Amino acid sequence: MGKKAKSAGGVAKASSRKPDRSTWPPPPKPIHEEVGSAKILDSPSLEGDSYKVIGQDGYDDGGVADLSLLIDLEDSVQRRRRGEAEYFSALKANILPRATRGPMARLDRREQKVQLAQLLFSEAEDTEERSPSEVYVDQVDGSEDQATLQHRAQRLRDAKYALNMSILLREPACASLSLSEICKRRLTLVGKAGAED
Repeated sequence: MGKKAKSAGGVAKASSRKPDRSTWPPPPKPIHEEVGSAKILDSPSLEGDSYKVIGQDGYDDGGVADLSLLIDLEDSVQRRRRGEAEYFSALKANILPRATRGPMARLDRREQKVQLAQLLFSEAEDTEERSPSEVYVDQVDGSEDQATLQHRAQRLRDAKYALNMSILLREPACASLSLSEICKRRLTLVGKAGAED
């Protein structure tokens, strides 16, 4: 333990460093309750019946809850690992892992995670990426226009940047997903033949 403050100014400074427990969000759920997309929904989260569970009532959420666990916006993993007091003290002191240089430096850790999620997960408008990521379909036939190639190259750069962000934020699950996305987007850009070179 450090020395106790004797002056009024020192006492005030010490009390200002203490985290205010009344402002803390509820504690994270126990790990056994975080089931992600294994929980069946009563109604579809998206229009249509494409997520209807086979053989029983209910709907699948399409992996949304799993992705929420992966990105972990509420920092549940860090809070469990460090403990609530240490985590919120580190948050207040701004010493939690995050990017401190470049265009992301002005954002806090949570906002940087939001940016990371946007880099990793494609929008629905990207029609060429609507197919399941578990199935590889060679989309390079040599007839792509320049705009398509530029779009694919940008998506690859985004995945590489997402890997850097994942490392800075110390999020191993996101780093693993970023590596997977780099491979997938590289294949989308150069095709199977180009990836083997």
